[in-house]
Amino acid sequence: MRALMNLAIEPALRLFEVSTLVVITPSSQAVKRVLKVMADTPVGAVHIVRERYPLSRAHQILSCKVLDASQAA
Repeated sequence: MRALMNLAIEPALRLFEVSTLVVITPSSQAVKRVLKVMADTPVGAVHIVRERYPLSRAHQILSCKVLDASQAA
């Protein structure tokens, strides 16, 4: 499984699916992406997405799954 995470922002305790619009330059077209993000809170998950994709917009949390100790980072 590939998921975004940044332990400097939050511990990776839950797996969130975040839907976002990512603006692609130079054409300025937007592409909808659904990303898996490991974080502790929904706000932290969106913060991690914004750090990875600075031009992203319209963030939505689609789902959240609690990770057990063997799956956490």
